[in-house]
Amino acid sequence: MVENRSNRKDRHPYAGSAAAPRSPRPGPPADPARRDEPDGLVYDLIRWPARLIALVIVVPLQLLWQGLVLVGRGLRTLLWTWFLRPLLLGLKRLLWDWFLTPLGRLLWRWVINPVRLAVLFVFHYAIAIPLRFLVTWLVIVPARWLWQTVLRPVARAFAGVLRLAGKIAEAVLAALVVAPARWAWRAVIVPAGRIVAEACRFAMRVATAIGRGIAAVFRVLVVVPTAFVWRTVVVPVARAAAAVWRVTVVVPVRWVNRVFWQPVARAGREIRSALFGGPAVRR
Repeated sequence: MVENRSNRKDRHPYAGSAAAPRSPRPGPPADPARRDEPDGLVYDLIRWPARLIALVIVVPLQLLWQGLVLVGRGLRTLLWTWFLRPLLLGLKRLLWDWFLTPLGRLLWRWVINPVRLAVLFVFHYAIAIPLRFLVTWLVIVPARWLWQTVLRPVARAFAGVLRLAGKIAEAVLAALVVAPARWAWRAVIVPAGRIVAEACRFAMRVATAIGRGIAAVFRVLVVVPTAFVWRTVVVPVARAAAAVWRVTVVVPVRWVNRVFWQPVARAGREIRSALFGGPAVRR
């Protein structure tokens, strides 16, 4: 037993002195409304009378209002379906179909239409005919007489004056502008143009002959000697110089590169690779 107790003490170091601390168990989350709701004596003194007033006054009034709404809807449906709608249809049939429509037809036939015809008759014979008579004899007839006796002759005379002025202007223009221009065209411009054209053609022929002569002289004095010198002197000298350059410069340089420079460069790369561990030597 002593050994068991000692083993238990070794297993639980807090046994015999104090209880081991336990981790709090997660409980249900608190209601945020209740958590944020204030508490205290003042709040209780205000909250309970308000709830009592709501329970005694507001709730009965709300129930009464809902009951009145339901009763009103039922009464409205009942009155409209069984009382007001048949009453309105009967009044419409009685008043409109049996009384107002026949009365309106009688009034239109025996009162409104005769009054309308009388007004039209009075307007036609008392206003329209006298007004048409006045407009005809005070406006149209004088305007027609004025047009036929005054305005038309004046317009015709003005048109004749304009035609005469146009003919005079045409004759003056033909005599002072068209005839001199036609004479100048036939007597001066056309011959001068022909002379200028002949001179231009002659100058073109002369310029062509001179150009051909200059081209022939240039060919004989410049092109032929230059071609001869190029074929006989420049080309052989250039070929000889190229051959001498190849023999004296290109071939020795290639030989020196192949015999001396490439082996020296290869040996240098091998030495650098052996000393510093560089890349492999290219063959």
